[in-house]
This record gives sequence, C-alpha cells and structure tokens, in this order.
Amino acid sequence: MSAIEPTHPMPLSAAPSKSRRWRRRQIIATYVSYAATAILTSVRAHATLGSDARLVLGVAFALAAAAFVVSLVWLVGPSVRYGLSNRSYRQPAPGELKKLKDQGISATQAKALLTRPADERQRAVRQHAEAISYRILSPVIVVLAMYLIFAPTFLDHPWLPSTEIEKVGLLAGFALLFSTLPAAVIAWSEPDPVPDAP
Repeated sequence: MSAIEPTHPMPLSAAPSKSRRWRRRQIIATYVSYAATAILTSVRAHATLGSDARLVLGVAFALAAAAFVVSLVWLVGPSVRYGLSNRSYRQPAPGELKKLKDQGISATQAKALLTRPADERQRAVRQHAEAISYRILSPVIVVLAMYLIFAPTFLDHPWLPSTEIEKVGLLAGFALLFSTLPAAVIAWSEPDPVPDAP
C-alpha cells in the first residue's frame, strides 16, 4: 500500500496512468514546458526576427504554453490526491457510490463518508516532502541571487530580467516551485499503485 494513495487497490485499467514513470513524465513536462515558455517569451521580447521566424516562435510558444497548462492541471491534483491537505479522500470501491445512492445518501454526504483526517503516516510523508522541497529550493534561490548580483560584473552580456514580462515570469516560476514542489516530490517518489487481484 502506498503511503499516500487511498487504501483501496486501484483497478488494472487505472494503473498505467498512475504509474511512477507516467507521474515523473508529467512532472518533468510541467517544469520544462514552463521554462520553455519563459525562454521563448524572453526571445520574443529581445530578438529581431523575420516573419517566418516569428511564426515558428509563436507556434513553439503556443505548444509550450498548452503543454504547461495541461501538465499543471495534473500536477495541482496531488495536493489532494497525495495527502498535502489536512484530509484525505478514499477512492470508493467499484459499485460503492451506487450502493450509497440507492440508500438515499446524497453526493455531499457520500463525499463526507469517503473523506477522513490525514493519518500519522500521511502527515509524516507530507512533512518529509516539504523538507525535501526546501532543500531543493534553498540552493536554487542562492544560485539565482548570486547570478543576479555578480553576472553584470563578470559577464559581458548577461541575461537579466529587464522587461515586466520577464520579471513576472521569474516571480511566477518561483511561485510555481513553491506551490507544486512538495506534491511533485511525493508523486515522484511514491511507488506504483497496487492493482486489484484478478
């Protein structure tokens, strides 16, 4: 049983989309597509390009932005699925929701029945993920701060956020890391779900 996932085993049909490999690809896609979007935005702001190059750049930007939005929607989910909230949701067994509905229980009541406070193990996993996230973020912040301070002195043409879009993009990147990294750490490290016995 996973430390975070609901205790009820997942059906075989759901296992491929919840596998560790699939989760890791989604996490990489989120951060890489955001970086690509930020880089392409900076190139569009500073480079002098012909009409064909601008068209290619626009298409690449649209694809990177779409990939970011789609993967981010998935990545935000672990804040609930992987126990980053104070309560956890148990996946209902096959036919359980229909049985509750037949008993006259509303959707809100059914959700309350399937929701329970996070247990000690879930809280420990969440705290461990937050600790790892801070260990990742600390050197990132230090390296970026050192670059912004010393790059103008030691480099001839350093990249520095000069436009409003670049500054917003840099701040948004930090906001993305701070808000999603704990969930990403858990999703990255959790084992594959246990399928139902045939």
